[in-house]
Amino acid sequence: MVLVKPGWKKGNKITFEGMGDERPGCLPADAVFVISEKKHPVFKRVGNDLVLKAEVPLVSALTGWSFSFRLLSGKKVSCSFQDEIICPGYEKIIKGEGMPIADQKGARGDLRVKFEIAFPKQLTDEQRDGLAQILRGCAWD
Repeated sequence: MVLVKPGWKKGNKITFEGMGDERPGCLPADAVFVISEKKHPVFKRVGNDLVLKAEVPLVSALTGWSFSFRLLSGKKVSCSFQDEIICPGYEKIIKGEGMPIADQKGARGDLRVKFEIAFPKQLTDEQRDGLAQILRGCAWD
């Protein structure tokens, strides 16, 4: 049985010396197992961090937004953005909610939530004019 420790990464090797093929007159070979990672449908591993992509409708990015999700452990996390604008490329870092760090008891990487703004595919002339009037008075720095 191979015991994989939390936090081990793709490429880690586990060697069982002398447990491989045996032939008369030869020393038994080593059995070597190499860790691979299964792709997760929600999170992507980057080093010890986990990355979650969250798509935010443009109107919510400008006016306020809340969402929740479950970590790999099952723990529910909620994020709320009521007094801030979510800009394209914005990333929220939640410390210590990433992958366990091998050989550092209790240490974990971070969870990085990357926001992608979903822009409308089309606007009517009336919507376009209304947005132009509303956005002209905004501060842009």
